[in-house]
Amino acid sequence: MPSVRRDRCFSARWPLRARAPARRGPLSGAQVRLRRVGDRVLHSPVTQEAGFTLVELITVMAIIILLVAFSVTTIQGTKQRAAIARAKSELALLAQALEDYKRHYGDYPQTGAAGQANAAVTGAVGSAQAQALLFNALTGVYAPTNFTTRVNGPIFIDVSKFTLEIALVPASFAVPTGTPPTKPLVANSFLDPWGNRYLYYYKRPTPATVAGQTPQNSWNAPAYVLYSAGPDGAQTPPNTNTGLYTGTTQTTGTNADNLYADKLP
Repeated sequence: MPSVRRDRCFSARWPLRARAPARRGPLSGAQVRLRRVGDRVLHSPVTQEAGFTLVELITVMAIIILLVAFSVTTIQGTKQRAAIARAKSELALLAQALEDYKRHYGDYPQTGAAGQANAAVTGAVGSAQAQALLFNALTGVYAPTNFTTRVNGPIFIDVSKFTLEIALVPASFAVPTGTPPTKPLVANSFLDPWGNRYLYYYKRPTPATVAGQTPQNSWNAPAYVLYSAGPDGAQTPPNTNTGLYTGTTQTTGTNADNLYADKLP
């Protein structure tokens, strides 16, 4: 049997294709890569990935800024609503304490002759100012009409539920001393969620008079006036003689955002 050369047989069954000559020099148009699929050679263009244009970047940045601004506004609104709800809750607690005080003593603390500290805490409250008298009355230090003689009265308010102007010393707070025992005076006040003092107005213990024995003050309010100056901290006090308001201060003026204990929902 004649011998057959392996290279000839191989060439007959699998004929060799001539390699395409290497292309030299720069390519014109799209770059071309060769991909072998079966016995065919496909030409597919290779495209370069495009980056962001300046307009696209500016658009994305604008969207991000809008989203951040919307989120900040939403968070601030949520915090404000929470603060208002907390102020209403605290005013309700103070009002309930005042009712308990009245049931025990027969009247609310009559602080009309005392000076008022500002709502904003720019300095320490004085022990003879109305906010401090209210604090001490509700913690058992004073009876309604006498703010010079201390007593050992009951505590009508849970002070732990409030932010106070001065931190208390638990070891000595409301602990009676002496004979007869009396509670110690604390120059302090209740603060609202915005860090301002709650404001309290009520009639004078002994109405002052002018010529002709006409009462200088005639308290015409249904009860006391207890309120928070609200988020902006601005307020116009009621008439210290009558406890009443006049004009549009309550609706469109500085008191429009005030929160009043007698007007809680």
